[in-house]
Amino acid sequence: MAIQVGLDVYALPAVLRACYQLTDRCYFFLRRETPGTVTVYLQSRSPDQPAQDWLGTLSNELLDQQIREHLAREAGPLRELIAAQAFSEGNLLDENRDDGDYRQDSLGIGRPG
Repeated sequence: MAIQVGLDVYALPAVLRACYQLTDRCYFFLRRETPGTVTVYLQSRSPDQPAQDWLGTLSNELLDQQIREHLAREAGPLRELIAAQAFSEGNLLDENRDDGDYRQDSLGIGRPG
């Protein structure tokens, strides 16, 4: 059983991750036969369940992995900043914040709104 996947719709890392998610149920072979597409060949691991039964599952997994790929690109810089801030000893966002004195209230937190 084979399915041709357009790389203009799904990024190659998303295709690879989608296949990987189903490796407990199918064997996968990928081949780039034409520019802009990858053909995914799948063979069921179980003789009782044909590979055709897994095409819908693979299609859903492709969509899921592509959305994850898109979200990772969108939120990647923010996620990296949060992780860096969490593991840093100082404050990466405001250099003066750690050296400030609570009596000086440099951020104006204690001032009435």
